[in-house]
Amino acid sequence: MKKFVSMFLAAITLASFAVFGTGCGGSETVVNDDKTINVRLYKAGFGDAFIYELKQKFENLYSSEGYNINVLPPSQGSAGTPMVQEMYSGYKDTQIDLYITGGIQPNMVSGDKNVAQYYEKGELCEDLEEIVFNQKAIGYDGKESKDKIADKIVPDFVPFLRADNGKLYAFAWAQTNAGMVVNTKKLKSYGVTELPRTTNELIKVFDLILDSEKAKNTKTYPVTYNLTIGAGGASTYQDCAIQTWLAQYDVDAYNEFLRMQTKGENGWTDMQDGYKIFENEHIKDVLEVGYQFMDKKYSVPGSNEHELAQAQSLVMEEQGYNNAVFMLNGDWFLNEVKKNYSAGLNDIEFMNVPVISSLGVELFGAGTSYALTDEKCDELLSFICKEADANKTIDEIIESVSNEMGITVAAADVEKVADARGVCYSRGIEHVAFITKGSTKKDIAALALRMMASDDFAKTFIDTANASSPYTKSVDATSKYAFINEAKALVDNAYFRAINGRYEGLRIKVLSSYSMFPTISNLALTLYNKADAKSYAAAAEETFNLSITEAKKAWDNYLK
Repeated sequence: MKKFVSMFLAAITLASFAVFGTGCGGSETVVNDDKTINVRLYKAGFGDAFIYELKQKFENLYSSEGYNINVLPPSQGSAGTPMVQEMYSGYKDTQIDLYITGGIQPNMVSGDKNVAQYYEKGELCEDLEEIVFNQKAIGYDGKESKDKIADKIVPDFVPFLRADNGKLYAFAWAQTNAGMVVNTKKLKSYGVTELPRTTNELIKVFDLILDSEKAKNTKTYPVTYNLTIGAGGASTYQDCAIQTWLAQYDVDAYNEFLRMQTKGENGWTDMQDGYKIFENEHIKDVLEVGYQFMDKKYSVPGSNEHELAQAQSLVMEEQGYNNAVFMLNGDWFLNEVKKNYSAGLNDIEFMNVPVISSLGVELFGAGTSYALTDEKCDELLSFICKEADANKTIDEIIESVSNEMGITVAAADVEKVADARGVCYSRGIEHVAFITKGSTKKDIAALALRMMASDDFAKTFIDTANASSPYTKSVDATSKYAFINEAKALVDNAYFRAINGRYEGLRIKVLSSYSMFPTISNLALTLYNKADAKSYAAAAEETFNLSITEAKKAWDNYLK
């Protein structure tokens, strides 16, 4: 039966090669020669202009060798499980050398039967450790970078590129962050000139907009959502914020929450009582903020039914009907709206998810030596965030707090806030490239990836895709749009920590799901539908307790 399925998939794959369209300059079929690599591209919010720019530069550089890049028609469908299925058919059938794709975790191609759905044929992709990451990036002029690619990449990315077997199969090709889009032209019309840095400040801005006569006259709401599940998992934008709030308390604890495992010198170790990861009071605080943030009164009516493009239009437009000031989205937003809203691209700004205000109370509140009121805690929390945004050192922040607020803060507490401010949900980790196992042109494909890690490509990427490369920490690659430069500034900040809500390890075996809580399949929609039914705290308490109960049941079933 397995042989039949494999042959069937292979037949479908080969048939697809015969009916390719030529859109966007893509070749209709694979090219079968020993000097041309065939590339499958996932056409995400970054578009596809960058791949053709890369193709031109690559072929110019290697003209004497005769190396070429054959780009098959870019598609939104060239990601996730369908691509893994195609890889499973084997290089002999597909002839695809390089997948520039997304939504594929390294474990999925590792051949490990414990974590890979398609494992009968073993590894589906090449290990890139030696042929790419331990090599140097190649510029458009052929010159190599000073540092190896492994030293150029954002460090937090690397664990997400490596499978549990230790091999580094994936190559990150985009640095893209989830956060909030703000129409500052609208926001300034309400007298707000400074973006909120804490969740309390954000809700205050929401209330200000909601209660204003101007908003009522223009039918403007503080925020809009995209809660329908569509291409690219758009409904997870809200999940990105919720997970960021949890990680702001402690990134290491957050990663353990995703895995039900603890990390030591020898890697990850399964927890003895894994269900106890849900017995974390910080989760309750996060849920309470989530319920408040998702209260229907703040969002454009019908936000639960909006498709992505519709939700984005409500932020960009300012008409005599429902529109919004904020939206949870990411730095890819600008590239997705630039065609239809070119005149308003200078009206939008990008901001990281505000720091959860309960962290300030925990560090500086009544139960601490500071003994500050909740209001003063939030003021101090916001001030430290502002200083961290300016890339100031811990000592400089301590001095500023003393001079401006008359408060002496401990270095450990300042560092805790600065680290929280630097936490950013990176969906760039989801955009990965793979070289097919057995590719006869893997060395040429490796050269292409090394060029994608160059400073030259970083400038191409920001010009063509309005997005950043994860290999550009010290590169002066700037955009003409403040929105893109603000997103890049998050990564350049000394306190930046990339997170990604990828459930792995024991957690998958116990819960058999990829949701944040065992009781909720679509967290954002659940919060939206329930937020105004009870007080936020009561709703959070109920969800919190139910999650613990269900996690314990799942754990007991796992042990059986």
